[in-house]
Amino acid sequence: MVLYLSIVLLAELAALPTGQDGAGGPVHGPVGWELVAILWGTTIGLALAHWFAFRLATQGLRRGPLAGWDRLQALSELAGAAFVAAMASMPVLLLPDELEQQVVPFVLALIIGGVGYLVERASQRSRATSLAFGVVALVLGLALATLKSVLAAH
Repeated sequence: MVLYLSIVLLAELAALPTGQDGAGGPVHGPVGWELVAILWGTTIGLALAHWFAFRLATQGLRRGPLAGWDRLQALSELAGAAFVAAMASMPVLLLPDELEQQVVPFVLALIIGGVGYLVERASQRSRATSLAFGVVALVLGLALATLKSVLAAH
């Protein structure tokens, strides 16, 4: 869920207006609380859609609560989604308006790299191999964020 949401938020940020309009004037996209609302609205919407799909896949149309392991997995995914939204919101809350939209994609790329490292460590890979994998994931995430910034400027 953390990787999926990070990638979706990167794509969503790429669609936000930034840079200059055709006449060379600035384009003012969402900043501040409006940007936070977009991040959290997307997160909540995807988490609810995922919860619905997960519940349907594990229980079908039966009523009642999720079984122990299924409930733990669903709660873990919701916690992961909340983590991504909270981390992506930090630049918006801490930085000036001019930097918010530019920094959030890099935070998401860092999350992707961090998860890449943790996945490899959980697979019993060495620290060096895990770090290399995490760096590759981070670089790919940064490349996506940079490409988004470059394309938005045109």
